[in-house]
This record gives sequence, C-alpha cells and structure tokens, in this order.
Amino acid sequence: MATIGNTNLTLMDHARRLDPNGKIARITEMMNQVNEVLEDLVFVEGNTTTGHKTTLRTGLPTVAWRQINKGVQPSKSQTKQQLFSAGIIEGLGRVDEELVNIANDKAAFRLSENAPFIEAISQTMATTLFYGNVETNPERFTGLSPYYSLSTADSGANLILGGGTTTLTSLWLVVWGEQTIHAFFPKGSGTGIEHNDKGLQLVSDSETPAGQYYAYLDQYKTRLGLCVRDWRYAVRICNLDKTALSTAGDTSDTSANLIKFMIQALNRIPSLRIGRAAWYCNKEVKTALDIKAYNKSNVNLTIQSLENGQMLTRFMGIPIRRCDAILNTETVVA
Repeated sequence: MATIGNTNLTLMDHARRLDPNGKIARITEMMNQVNEVLEDLVFVEGNTTTGHKTTLRTGLPTVAWRQINKGVQPSKSQTKQQLFSAGIIEGLGRVDEELVNIANDKAAFRLSENAPFIEAISQTMATTLFYGNVETNPERFTGLSPYYSLSTADSGANLILGGGTTTLTSLWLVVWGEQTIHAFFPKGSGTGIEHNDKGLQLVSDSETPAGQYYAYLDQYKTRLGLCVRDWRYAVRICNLDKTALSTAGDTSDTSANLIKFMIQALNRIPSLRIGRAAWYCNKEVKTALDIKAYNKSNVNLTIQSLENGQMLTRFMGIPIRRCDAILNTETVVA
C-alpha cells in the first residue's frame, strides 16, 4: 500500500490550502531560511560546459639591480591551471490533475505547491557554497570550507581560530569579484532558477504493480559552481563556540573576541577595493555582533536603519550578512 502524503499532494493537503472562502490560503513558510549570501554572489559564465578553468599566478619573475655594461638573467612568472566543477540542483513538482481541476484558481493552487521548490533550491545552494565537497559528493561543487580547513595549506594563512571546541560555527569575510572569488554557470546555460512547465503527463504511483494517472509536472533547476581564484580574498574565523556567544553583553561574557578576530581578518585581505566585500555568519553570531554594536565604545561596529525599514549591521563599513546555512556543528579546525 502506498504511503499517504509522502511525495504527492492529497485531498487533505488540498483542503488545508483553502481559506474559508474557498480561495488558496496564504501559506506561512516556516521552513524558509535567511541566506543573504545569495544576494551578493558575483556570477560569470564558465568557459567549459561542465565547469570553469582558470589560470592562477603561483610565482613572480626574478628581477635584479643592473649595473652599466652588465646584464640580468631572464625569468618568467609561474602559473598553474585549475578546473572548478559545477553541479545541477533540480526539483520536480507533481500534482494530480483532479486536485487542480477542483481548485477555483488552478494556477494559484499549482504555485502553492511548486513555489517552495525555489526556497529548497536556494537553501541547497547556500549550504553547498559553504560546505560542498566534490571529494565526498562528486555531483556537487566544492564550497568555501574545504579550501579553509587545513592550517597546513596555503589558504591556512587565512584561518583564524576562535578557541572553541564544541557547538562550533564560523564567521566569514569574502571579497567577491571576477579576479578573486566568484560563482559561475556552465558555458551556454544561465544564472537563476529555471522553471519548466511540463504540463499534463501520465505518471506512475508507488503501488506494486504500479498504477498510472495524469498529473501536472513542474521542473525547477539551476546550474552553478564556485571558483576560488585567489584564496587570499576570503578569511574564515572558525572554532567559534555558539554556546559561549549567547553570553555576549552579560557581566560574565565568555564569548569569543569577535572584534579582535574581525580586525585580524581585515588585515589579511590584500585589497578591499578589488571586489564586493561582506561578512557572513548565522543568527547566533549576528546576534552577538548586534549586541556588541550597542556598546558605544565599538565605534566601528554600527547598526544602520535603511530606507526600507530594515536594519543593517556593519563592521568597518562592510555589511554583516546573515546566513542560516552556516552550521553550529562544524568540525574543529586545528
């Protein structure tokens, strides 16, 4: 027997989406996250159909002081090529034609089921931006954390250890740009989430043997990857104890010295003028920073009221973005 309400909409699901007037009710999206990193991404078109190959400068040529009538040795810079892979995130919505037929507003009813696919894809994108790793999940792309997880690697120079050992999270500083760190879409595709209305199709249920019925299908997909072209333009402040952060502003404040760490991070970036800079953290870290911002002695940590009524926290003029995709269960970085 099929599992009721598993992957397909039921009549009960349909009834729950109607208000007392028989119209589609406004659904409170309790599963939505805040992932403002998606608003900052710089995208370029990849130069291959599955990824993006870029040339990285790994060494400078040799120069010398020259004397009259004496020459210098010729030299050249060193480079290497690196291929960054892209992945496809896809979702397929399926709604029985009978459920659509009994809806007063058929388009609104289909949208009420399929719109959450956009949120699900957005959350998956944000999570992969920070934690994706093609070594363990080859169908995805590699995110930021694998590049900034080993103190012995070159990028280990841009790791700042926060001193925590449990309930760990990170605070990131990233400078987005075509020459620094950017997202990309495979050659010939495009940015954004693509929606394809597949219309009414004959589908199979989960019975044994399978039965068939007609349903409306909607396909949602996006293709993207991440290119860390110059690792110097991101800094990870890791090993931040989420539990200790909750004491920020208390008389017995045991939270990490975020201001000190953020100043250190800023001074590890070669130039903030080369791209779009932003801080990224989850709500626990941002809450601690907001509390610290109300301490008038923190003149470089400010909260600004925007014209749209929203509040924006900045440190040294750089916006602090909330990203719920950043975990509180990260592995200790040694």
